[in-house]
Amino acid sequence: MLSRIWAAIAGVGLVICATTAGPHSAAAGDHGWTVLEYGEDGTAVRSRQSDPTQNDKPIGFSDPNSRAVESDQVLVVDPTEEDLTQLSTAGFRVIAKNRLDGLGMTLVELTIPRDYDLAEALRVLARDFPNLIVGANDLLDMSSGPQVAQASGSTDFTRSLSGWGEVPESCGQGIVLGQIDGFVDTDHPALRGKRLVYGSFIKEGRLPAAGDHGTAVAIMLIGRSTDGRPGGLLPGARLYAANIFERRDGREAGNLAALVRAIDWLVQNHVKVANLSIAGHDSVIMQIAVKRSIEKGLLLVAAAGNNGPYAPPVWPAAHPDVFAVTAVDSNMHQYRNANNGDYIDFAAPGVNVPTQTPHGPMAQSGTSFAAPFVTAMVALHLQIGFEAKADLIRRSLQRYSTDLGTTGKDANFGWGLVRLRPKC
Repeated sequence: MLSRIWAAIAGVGLVICATTAGPHSAAAGDHGWTVLEYGEDGTAVRSRQSDPTQNDKPIGFSDPNSRAVESDQVLVVDPTEEDLTQLSTAGFRVIAKNRLDGLGMTLVELTIPRDYDLAEALRVLARDFPNLIVGANDLLDMSSGPQVAQASGSTDFTRSLSGWGEVPESCGQGIVLGQIDGFVDTDHPALRGKRLVYGSFIKEGRLPAAGDHGTAVAIMLIGRSTDGRPGGLLPGARLYAANIFERRDGREAGNLAALVRAIDWLVQNHVKVANLSIAGHDSVIMQIAVKRSIEKGLLLVAAAGNNGPYAPPVWPAAHPDVFAVTAVDSNMHQYRNANNGDYIDFAAPGVNVPTQTPHGPMAQSGTSFAAPFVTAMVALHLQIGFEAKADLIRRSLQRYSTDLGTTGKDANFGWGLVRLRPKC
């Protein structure tokens, strides 16, 4: 099968430039969040407003019993007009109604009545509207770690460790990739004129964030080689890059509503595999979005999380039909901040990875810098005719994985370091 993967992408043509979407225009602004605390039965029992002056972090993934969410907001899936009328009578106000044709659903964002806190509002909705699918608008974290300026001439170990090697500009032609990440500088020399379409899914008036991260991942996927630095894994592919992250109170955060809208955008643009550099909590709305995207033929590859070995699983990586990727360094040691868990599928290079950013070359770490390697490998499988089923491709990738840690699949490395070399 591996020889078929090599042959399928050999001899493809030159890259054709595509028009790119410009950067999202937004003004700066600080926006707080709410922390929801949950009981043992999974019911929200209380909520409190964040306190940025006390370094209150927006994402609390080390604590499975609390989560950061958008203040005074709830999400509802597929309400009828009668439902919305009754919700309005109860004091809930529609702030956005998103018809998501790709996913075949409607996602409505509501503000809660002034005399409720968020936990109380969720309990009222569960009691008075038991047939509705309702949830908080969870905040999402960026699955990235530290970054440092990279010295000129630094060696990129990732291509040899992953088995990928250097590839020509034509490698990946005909493949359509997606990413959900931070802001992408479409005018970066490594991306200028590439087959890149950028979409912003943050609110108007918000400042887009995580440009060093989003731009670096886009270049890892499809960028051209500049100044002697490696180009993308699949530089001939087309990439739809969605930004869901914004600056708030000096930090970077996305939310669940933006994620769902971004997934829908990728489905509508016929993307077949998407790279997700995000970490969130399990929720019924997250599960619906992931399930429907997979049913529509969009496979998801997600960073396994950077919250430490004892942290709970992060989503969507923990979904059984999503490829969850952890990070290893040049010596095949696991990234020290990586999550562990039985949901981990594979390991890839993700520590001190040489990247290109709007602020120059940087060595960056995190499971989100490992995920693009598996995204590219999944894309090659789809290109040669593999059915878009995670289990089928997962079994194929197992054959090309170097077992790390305990024998067989384990909670640290999954099936191990996956290595493929495309014959472009």
